[in-house]
Amino acid sequence: MAINHVILHEVRRKKDGEHATKNLRKTENNVKGLGAELTDQLMELFSMASLNIGEFGLNNNPDLDPAFEQKLNQFYDQNKLQCCDFVTMTREMAIMYQDIINDPKQNLSSVKGGILVFYEYSHRNDIYLGVAIVDRIKGINADDTSLDLSDSTIIELNRLHLGASINLSKWKEEDNTRYIRFKTGRVVEVRDYFERFIGCQRDKKAAIKETKALKSAIQAYGKEQSLDDDDIALKVQSAHAFITRQQKNGKDVLLSSIANSVFPDSPEGFLALAKSDDYEIGEQIAINATELKRYVRLGGRTQAMSISFDMDLLDEVVHFDEGSGKLTFDEIPPSLAAAILAER
Repeated sequence: MAINHVILHEVRRKKDGEHATKNLRKTENNVKGLGAELTDQLMELFSMASLNIGEFGLNNNPDLDPAFEQKLNQFYDQNKLQCCDFVTMTREMAIMYQDIINDPKQNLSSVKGGILVFYEYSHRNDIYLGVAIVDRIKGINADDTSLDLSDSTIIELNRLHLGASINLSKWKEEDNTRYIRFKTGRVVEVRDYFERFIGCQRDKKAAIKETKALKSAIQAYGKEQSLDDDDIALKVQSAHAFITRQQKNGKDVLLSSIANSVFPDSPEGFLALAKSDDYEIGEQIAINATELKRYVRLGGRTQAMSISFDMDLLDEVVHFDEGSGKLTFDEIPPSLAAAILAER
């Protein structure tokens, strides 16, 4: 990862009910001497956080450009994805943020605001724009020479309160609907105003994509853990059972909860894989009922035989004739075919 631009602005409300004021920089921040450390901290903001994934949209319509996206279109070259004026663009975005939390119609008089960190970075040949709202924290510092203690205030860059990471390269692809990773908080008022500021929403096909991706991620991580096919199938069925219980109880299906349930010995490893660019699974997972059925493994046994196969093979590779009660396989495992031939 390489930081191309970074700038900090502040929009702050000192007391509930007061007007939020702004302090906007006129130049980009100088990160000389802080390059590696700052890069690591900014990268970890989104890699460690529990995020949703989606696209730009206005009033649930992805064909309408929200104000934030209009600013991107205004300041970014459409072909090279180069920003013509990073300072002006981010100042205008910060003013948009201030207008939203000061709007008397929105009843956001208790929203304190914070420091808005805007940074453009490159990662795996793609260009991203990160927007994070962070806060100051108080601490104690010791003088380098005398070791005298004094109050100190620092920016809390190790914790993401609200933020969005926009893959600008994918944003320009017309058929891509999964280019924003965002954290909006659990409080409804906070979630609504931040989503309105960025204009981010879950993409319409999230349920199908995320349900498929979750199964694939479980299978891939099972292989990384050197599990055999039967054990991997049990992990997938465990995820199915957990998701079904959550839905029955009216609870959200969270990636972190699935990780702890399915891979209790190494949940962090699974989370890292599931969040990666290969699977792009957010924290709150939308579930598609049809795809969830494909997690099920059908099976039965008699004293003389045992048969089992994944639900998604039914009517594709495995065919059942209700009239005759016959089960037909278009394919069988190579090991089974070899064993049959060896006995002939």
